[in-house]
Amino acid sequence: MLTLRSAARLLARADARPDGALNPCMPLRAIGEVLGFGPAAPADAAIRRALGLDTLTRRAELATGTGSLRLLLADLAAPPADALPLHDARERTRRVAASLCRSAPDRLWCLLTVDRRADGTTLCLAIATPAQGTTRVTALRVECTRVLDSDAETLRTLAAVGETDDLLRHARFADILQRDALGGRFYRALEQAVDTLAQSLHTPQQTRGRAVDATGDTALAATTARAHPRAPSREERRELALLCASRCLFLAFLEAKGWLDQRRDFLLTETVKQLEAGGRLHDRLLRPLFFGTLNTPARQRAAAARACGAVPFLNGGLFSPTALERRWHRWRFADDAVTHLVVAVIDRHRFTAHEESVQWSEAAVDPEMLGRAFEGLMASSERRRSGSFYTPPALVGHTVHAALTTLFRDVPEALVLLGETAAAASTAVSPDQRDALRARIEALRVIDPACGSGAFLVHLLEQLDTLLARLGDPRDAHTRRRDLLARSIFGVDRQPMAVWLCELRLWLSVIIECPATHPDRIPPLPNLDHHIRVGDSLTGGSFQFAAPSARTLSRLRERYAQAAGARKHRLADTLDREERRRAVSELSRRREALQRERRTLLTVLRGRDLFGDRRRPQRAERLRLDTLRQRARELAAETHRLHLGAALPFRFASMFADVAAHHGFSLVIGNPPWVRPHALPASERQWLRHEFRVMRAATWQAGATRAGAGAGFGAQADLAAAFVERS
Repeated sequence: MLTLRSAARLLARADARPDGALNPCMPLRAIGEVLGFGPAAPADAAIRRALGLDTLTRRAELATGTGSLRLLLADLAAPPADALPLHDARERTRRVAASLCRSAPDRLWCLLTVDRRADGTTLCLAIATPAQGTTRVTALRVECTRVLDSDAETLRTLAAVGETDDLLRHARFADILQRDALGGRFYRALEQAVDTLAQSLHTPQQTRGRAVDATGDTALAATTARAHPRAPSREERRELALLCASRCLFLAFLEAKGWLDQRRDFLLTETVKQLEAGGRLHDRLLRPLFFGTLNTPARQRAAAARACGAVPFLNGGLFSPTALERRWHRWRFADDAVTHLVVAVIDRHRFTAHEESVQWSEAAVDPEMLGRAFEGLMASSERRRSGSFYTPPALVGHTVHAALTTLFRDVPEALVLLGETAAAASTAVSPDQRDALRARIEALRVIDPACGSGAFLVHLLEQLDTLLARLGDPRDAHTRRRDLLARSIFGVDRQPMAVWLCELRLWLSVIIECPATHPDRIPPLPNLDHHIRVGDSLTGGSFQFAAPSARTLSRLRERYAQAAGARKHRLADTLDREERRRAVSELSRRREALQRERRTLLTVLRGRDLFGDRRRPQRAERLRLDTLRQRARELAAETHRLHLGAALPFRFASMFADVAAHHGFSLVIGNPPWVRPHALPASERQWLRHEFRVMRAATWQAGATRAGAGAGFGAQADLAAAFVERS
C-alpha cells in the first residue's frame, strides 16, 4: 500500500532536472509502475509523428497496461512564442490527449506530462476519454516544488485501484480524477472549519487562543452568553464565519497565481509568523490583510499593511466591511480556529481558478465548487424554503448554449461562431458582419433573476468573451470580461451570501485571464454591487412605471463599476441618490395610476343607467374602491419614508431604469427556485395569487379538462412559474 509520504515523494521527484544523458521521462516511470503499468519504452520520431506528438512533445515514452490500457510519459515541448494559448500546460496536455484519441482511438489512454519552466516544473496526470465529438480530460496538476496533501492522497487512491478489466480500470482512474472526488473531502473540511470559526467568536475580554471545537463546547458557550447578553446570534455567527472563510478561499486562488507577495504559501507562512510573534491572528493578520491591504491602494497603506509585502489592491467590495461586521466589530475569531482554516482547508488542497468544462475536469478546488460548498453550508430547512439547490455544470452549459443560439437565431454568422473553433470561424464572417455582431453583443443586457452563486452568469460571461475573441476583438480576455461585467451582466437574489458568492465567482473569472505577473500591475476589480443586487425578483415589480429615459443612471453605473478610492465613494453616493429619486418617481407613477383607476370607477358608479336611475355599487366594486384607497395611502406613506432617507427596497423600475429605457433585458436566464405553495406562508401564497396570473390559474388545468381528468393539485403552481411570468 502506497503511503501518503511515498506518494508525495514520487510526485516531487518529477522535478528532477535532466542533465547530460539522463532521460527526462525517467522520473515519471516510477509513477507509471505504481499505477500498474509495465516498463516504459521510448517512442521514436516515427511513432511520435504517427500519434501527432512531434510538435507537442520533446521526448515521449509508452508503457503498456492491462488490455488496451496505454500510458504516455511525455516531456512537453516549449510553447511557440506566437501561440499564447499554448503557454498553459493545461491546454497543451489537453491537445496531447486529443491527438492520442484521434490517432489511436482503439486504445484507452492515460498520460503523465511534465512542463519544465525556469520557475518550476508542473506534472500533469491525466485520463483521456472520447466524448460527444471531443476529448474529455480528467487530470491532476501538481507543482513539483510544492506537493500538497490532496495531491498525494489522489495518487495514493489511484494506486489502490484493483480492477483488472481495462475498461473498468480506465473508468475508475477517470472517476478518481474527477473534481467531485476531491469535492467530498473539501466540503467536509470546509464545513468543520466554518463551524469552528463560528463557535470561536469572542470579545477581547474573553479568553483568547482557545477555539470551540466542531462538536461544540457547551460550557464555554454558556459562559459567553452570561457574560455578554448582547452577542451575535447563531445565524450571525455563521454568516460572519462564512464571510471570513470565503475571503480566505478567494485569497487561496490569488495565492495559486503567485499574486500574494509572489509566494505560493503566503497564507501559511504569514499565519505561522504571527503565531510565533504572539498570535492575535484576527487583529494582526486578517484585518490588516483584508481591509488595510487588499482594499487600500499601496501608497495609502499603513505600516501593518505594508508588512504583508507585495499584495495587490483589489477594490471591488469583496474586502470592504459589511454591515454585520461593522455591527460586531469588537468580536474576534480565535487563533486556533483561523489556523485550522488555513492549515486544514487551504494548505491541504490545490486551488485552480479554471472552472470545469466539457473538455477538462481537474482534481482541484475551483470557483464553481465554492458555490456548491456554501450552498451546502446553508441550513437544509432554509434551502427547502428558498429553493436554493445546486445546478450541475452540464445543465448550465446546455442552457447557456441554447439561450445564445435562440438569441442569435436571426444571425447565421453568430451561430457559426457558437459552433466552430476560432480558427474555422475566422474565415466564415466578413469584417462588416464582425463589426455588427460585436456591436450587438456590446448592447446585450442579461439578467439571472435568481442568480444564486452565479453559475449561469459566469458561464455566459465566458461564452460572450469567446464570441468577442472569435470576432477579432484585439483586447485581451481580462479587459473584455471587465468591460462585459461593467455593462452587460446583472443578477438578483434574496440571499446576501449568494450575491456575495456570485460576485466572487465573477471576479475570479476576470482575474484568471489577467496577464499580469506582478501584484503591482494587477488592475483593481470592478464594483459589482449595483449589478448583482440583493432583492426578491418577485416583489421587485416590473418596468411598467419606469421613467422613459435613464441615460444618467447607465453612465453612473458604468463609471462606478470601474472606480476606486475616493472617486468610488462619491459615485456610490451619487448613484444611490439617483436610484432614490427614481424610486420616488416610480411610487408617484404607481399612485397616480391607482388614483386614475379609482376616479374612473367612481365616475362609472356615479353615472345613471338608461332609465335615469343611479347605479348601486356591487360588493366587488366597493371592495375594489377600498383596496385602491388603501393602496394609495400605503404608497404615499412609502414615498414619505423614502424622502426621509429610509432604506431603498429592491425595485426593477428604479435600480435598472436604464435597462427599461432600452426595452428591457435582452436575455433572462437561470434556474428559478422550485418551491411548492404548501411550503410558503399563507400570506405569501395570497400575495402571489394576487400578483401573478399563473398562480391564480395554473396553465395545465385546461389540459386536464380536455383529458377529462380532475384538476387535482393543478392550482398549486410552483414558485418557478411566477419567475417565468416575471421574466
